[in-house]
Amino acid sequence: MDEKAEDHLAALESVWYEVIEAVNCGRTQGLVCPECQHEGGLQIEEQQGRTIVSCPNCKRVVEVGIATA
Repeated sequence: MDEKAEDHLAALESVWYEVIEAVNCGRTQGLVCPECQHEGGLQIEEQQGRTIVSCPNCKRVVEVGIATA
């Protein structure tokens, strides 16, 4: 991965950090897309042991790894 791609990925991770942390803590209601601020909220789905967060407006999809102890 080149440096520009790594910088872009780091920026996206930073923007989505609060959403990812909320989902990790079990808070899935009332989340707003940090990129487009869509007021309709984010969609949270469990798929094959993974949690997928998606925005129905801008179509961004983020996979959240749930922390386990």
